[in-house]
Amino acid sequence: MKNTLFFSLLTIPLVFLVIFFGGGGHGSYLPFLVFFPVGIVGVFVSESFKTLFFILGLLQFPSYGFLLDRFQNRKTIFLISVFHALVICLVLVFKNDAFI
Repeated sequence: MKNTLFFSLLTIPLVFLVIFFGGGGHGSYLPFLVFFPVGIVGVFVSESFKTLFFILGLLQFPSYGFLLDRFQNRKTIFLISVFHALVICLVLVFKNDAFI
């Protein structure tokens, strides 16, 4: 429960940070990609799924915390890190040049 609460609270300042660096569309989306890659996958899907990916992006860190609380071992940290990195790579493969 400790990690779930920590990661849930961490989501709030990170959301404000990526919005700040996004600059209303005139800034950089790199922090958004680094911190919320699951949410940014919504850019590549149809309009009907964009809200779903936005919600999944917001639930990403609380989910990481829940998994760390549920399965308390180093393997869990490794698997979460690999998942996070793979989603970032997926976004970088499918992005267009004007996006990031």
